[in-house]
Amino acid sequence: MKNQKKPGSDHGADFVEITIVVNGQPVVIKAVEQQPLHVACQKALEETKNLAQPPENWEIKNEAGELLDPDKKVGEFGFGKEVTLFLSLKAGVAGG
Repeated sequence: MKNQKKPGSDHGADFVEITIVVNGQPVVIKAVEQQPLHVACQKALEETKNLAQPPENWEIKNEAGELLDPDKKVGEFGFGKEVTLFLSLKAGVAGG
């Protein structure tokens, strides 16, 4: 008899395909539901070469324009299998 997989194990973990639009440039990130949302945001910033500003200067919003908590786990948002989010500099932070 096989052991049940422990929650929090990445083997067979559920992934969410998050299309993160960074300054109008979409990038698809495969995120593990157990990861905090900021992990996916950081990957999106790296892939779009938006590294002039530190991660805390960015904010993540959903399609309705609601601000999301980057410290919450991806699975806590109930996105389903795919979602589009928008990552932009916070108001008052100069673009680089």
